[in-house]
Amino acid sequence: MNNIEKIRTLTDLDTHTVLETVPMRIDEYKAVCHEKTAASVSILEKLSLLFSEQLDQKGSQVASTKHPIHIRLSADYLLNLGITISDWISLKWAFESAWHGEQLAVAFFIDGNLERLVVTSEEFVEAFAGYLILQTNGQFEPYIDEFNDNQVYDWRLVRLTQYSQQLSEVNWQDVTAQFINSTLPVMNQ
Repeated sequence: MNNIEKIRTLTDLDTHTVLETVPMRIDEYKAVCHEKTAASVSILEKLSLLFSEQLDQKGSQVASTKHPIHIRLSADYLLNLGITISDWISLKWAFESAWHGEQLAVAFFIDGNLERLVVTSEEFVEAFAGYLILQTNGQFEPYIDEFNDNQVYDWRLVRLTQYSQQLSEVNWQDVTAQFINSTLPVMNQ
């Protein structure tokens, strides 16, 4: 359950364009996407560079903020293992400008109730030490807050359509399925 096809869709590339850049046949590409075979490090690097370049262009088209120094997706994100701070910065760059003031965030829930948001890169580093674990052994991981009596949260990637310090005034949309391959149920506000 990797993210290669998910990221290809996010970057608005068709499969033919990917295969022009990455030296694979269509059957090899599909086998990698469906985890029938493992991609080589070289293939992962080429996919990362291609997708990163596309995200950079996507963000640059409508940029309203300063360009980050790097736009580079990690192999961990392609393989659906985790989201690094570099992935986070790249995704925020590519999508937030097009969202016209709306923001990408990680939301924490207890029993379906919004309890906390991670919005900025600084908050991402503080909350996850710069690495949000997506899954281990094929299972999606809850977030365990070791600084808060090991409180266990369900988490989702959300698009903040209205942000406030008061969580009761926040409007959001679950966009997890747009960014990662998962079996997580959609959260509704």
